[in-house]
Amino acid sequence: MIALRHKAGIGMKNLVVTVILVGVLGYFGAKFYLHHEVSSNLESAISLVQPFADIQYQGVSSTMWGELSVDGISARFGNFKDRLEIDKVSIITPGFWYLLNLGDMGQRMTGDDAALPESFGFAIEGLQADVSDDFMIAFSKAALQAAPEIMEDDVTAKCVGKDGFSMSTLKHLGYHEIVMSMSMAYHQEDGKLLFNMWADLEDMFAMQIDLTFDGTMTPDALARGTFRPRMIDGRIEYEDYSIIDRTKKLCRRQGLSKQEIIAAELDAFRAAGMQIGIAFDEFDEYVMEPYEKFLSGGSTFILTARPTQPINLSQINLYKPTDVPALLNLSAEVQ
Repeated sequence: MIALRHKAGIGMKNLVVTVILVGVLGYFGAKFYLHHEVSSNLESAISLVQPFADIQYQGVSSTMWGELSVDGISARFGNFKDRLEIDKVSIITPGFWYLLNLGDMGQRMTGDDAALPESFGFAIEGLQADVSDDFMIAFSKAALQAAPEIMEDDVTAKCVGKDGFSMSTLKHLGYHEIVMSMSMAYHQEDGKLLFNMWADLEDMFAMQIDLTFDGTMTPDALARGTFRPRMIDGRIEYEDYSIIDRTKKLCRRQGLSKQEIIAAELDAFRAAGMQIGIAFDEFDEYVMEPYEKFLSGGSTFILTARPTQPINLSQINLYKPTDVPALLNLSAEVQ
């Protein structure tokens, strides 16, 4: 009897080991197949853009959690000599098995049973460019031409980057290389759409945007252009690493007083609000005063929106900018 139990125990142990071994081999076999397919498609795509861009990459990787990445990307565009380097570009799916059927995503979005994945996103990690690179200089010049107001001889506005920082100003701020990572994703659950965006510029700042909408996306609504999400709440968190302190030092070197620098920063913040149709001045106590406190020594500024009823953001421009802060029920805090 004891011998039979011993043999049964050994048999069960061998079965468990076999199942685990088959699972592991299956997983790595699937990874090999996936990476081979992705690499083949990448090579085809790269060959198509070869006349306009020289793109190289080190390899393809994936995780059990559904993230598929192209690693070690180096690209040169057009007639530019300098190269753009990126550590990793990824897509984020609901799971590894979704990756295996990624090519069928288009088919799953059509027909009677059409549906979007419950979550999806992409991420860029370690995008690196020197501010002296030829394509960065060309980009800066194009931005100046697109926004002539930047070219005005307004030392104060340029100093605080009211319309963005030029490459030369970035150098004066002590930034000689831009290193950026970012991600953007959505998740649908319980009849709600959650949208998240994150960006991190090394030694500059980080920003996280979280928005919750009433309703979910469908392929049909997207195709017809009838998807009109209504925001339930929103949160923007901005963490300063060093750019505000560097900006203050640069402005002081250019002869501006502490009061003038704060006033210029507040003016730039108001201008940013007006660009999206929001007059922050109408909520001085709830937004502008916390932002001034942030400029005076805070490390993190958090802006929240909690409208009393869901708001269609695509219709914000129909309201007066002075009415929008109350409509969104904006408030802010400093940490």
